[in-house]
Amino acid sequence: MILTYTPEFGIIGIEGDDPRQNTRKTPGNEGDTMKYYSYCRVSTETQAEKGGGLEVQRQNIDKYCSAHGITLERGFVDAGISGAVKDTDDDDAISKRPALIEMLATLEDGDTVIVMNTSRLWRSDTAKVIIRRELMKRHAHVIAVENERFDLYAKNPNDRFMDGIMELMDEWERLTIALKLAKGRTAKAKNGDKPAGVCPYGYEYAADKKSVIVVEAEAATVKKMFTLGQTGASLSKIAEAINATGATTRRGKPFSKGTIAAILNNRFYIGELTHAGQPIRGNHDPIISRVQFGKVQAQLDKRKRG
Repeated sequence: MILTYTPEFGIIGIEGDDPRQNTRKTPGNEGDTMKYYSYCRVSTETQAEKGGGLEVQRQNIDKYCSAHGITLERGFVDAGISGAVKDTDDDDAISKRPALIEMLATLEDGDTVIVMNTSRLWRSDTAKVIIRRELMKRHAHVIAVENERFDLYAKNPNDRFMDGIMELMDEWERLTIALKLAKGRTAKAKNGDKPAGVCPYGYEYAADKKSVIVVEAEAATVKKMFTLGQTGASLSKIAEAINATGATTRRGKPFSKGTIAAILNNRFYIGELTHAGQPIRGNHDPIISRVQFGKVQAQLDKRKRG
């Protein structure tokens, strides 16, 4: 393995440092199916004076593409961010770079981004980690015209440390979202509203997507099931009778014994919700009375005992 040091990237491996290093592709290969996109950015007006203006970036990228037989699929340009955000490339500044965000959303597996230099993508370590991770998720590649030896997948100690921090932050964010969703479901259930998921056969969400209403045609089928169940009919007989009416499940299939059993045991039909194993009085209209439900349960228990 050969090591080299650059002020921008620290110690990096040129050969053998990372098995993914071989994924870096030579531009312009015949049969290459990946798409190429350019990205240019000017954060402040002073960039133009320093030789990093948009036109200079475009010219350098066009010259590189011409030399390597590359046809750009599209170019993305952030012509400047709000003056209220300084040229620090913190996370807030990244969120104000619409072209960068659109480019990341456009990239597909194995696509390549061409920039004049990596400072057009990031300047701070924080921005580098965030953008680099998003590019790597898409198995994308980056060509820096002014530093053709740059490899997005090369690792240095700083990258490993920051990657670890970002992975922890990702996990924390996922947990935070899960907790918020769980709290939302619990709050809805406590208020008597169905917290989430598909409505049972016989019900559907109202137009507000919050309350649950009865589907009369399906409800009639459910009532027939309970009526048959109350008489002591077997699950097979109930399924046979319901299917003979032409009624089907929402997937257009005949009712099975398992589906019938699930419906006959579902307390949602008597106006109850079950959340975290606890029964809660729901706000939806019951289709079946508690008395009839109880009688059906007694018949099902009787059949189980044989």
